[in-house]
Parts: sequence; C-alpha cells; structure tokens
Amino acid sequence: MLPPATIGPGEFFPVVGVGPHPKPWPLGENFDPELLENGDRRNVLDHYRYWSVEAIVADLNTKRHSLQIAIENWQHDLNIGSIVRTANAFNVSAVHIVGKRDWNKRGAMVTDRYLSVIHHPT
Repeated sequence: MLPPATIGPGEFFPVVGVGPHPKPWPLGENFDPELLENGDRRNVLDHYRYWSVEAIVADLNTKRHSLQIAIENWQHDLNIGSIVRTANAFNVSAVHIVGKRDWNKRGAMVTDRYLSVIHHPT
C-alpha cells in the first residue's frame, strides 16, 4: 500500500496518479495486478494507467520514430538526464551514451525505463 500523500512546499495537489482500480478489474496481460490493487502513482498517460512497465514499453515500441540520439559523456553528465527525458517525450528509438557509463539518472526522471539507452565505452 502506498503511504498517504502530503502537500509539500510549493505544491498544490497532494496526490499524483490514481488510487486503486474499482473491481471488477479490467482483463488483459497489459495490466499489473499490484498497480490495480494499490493504485498507480506514476506520471504516465491515462491510456497506460495500471499497465506494467514492460507492457508500456512494448506498446511504445510499435510507435517509435526511427531517430536515434548520441551523447558524449566526456567531462560531466549534467544534461544527459534532460536529453534522455526529451528523447522519451519524442519517442525516439534509442539514446546512445558514448564514454563514461555513469551519468546522473535523476535528471531523466525515470523516463530511461521506457526507451533504449545504450552505452558505448570509448
């Protein structure tokens, strides 16, 4: 069960997403029983509510653009997360990171789960 949401400084709404799905639950392999039971607090389109990450990725893969983005992780990784987040918004087919494997995933805001991020060592 998710902990109760609180309103933080500068926030107007205490809850992101939706609560538990009312029964009877929808049928289909796309739906995640845990999300149906406990609610879906992820920042996803309503169409993908209660879907598993794997099901969302599979659906996005059928609609991806052929564009691929390459980023060189040379001295610092300050913008890589933002680039990955933007690539996800445009549903690109892949992001290639050339250089150091470590990068600040916080900036991607978990969007790296929904597209292919490929590392290429130098």
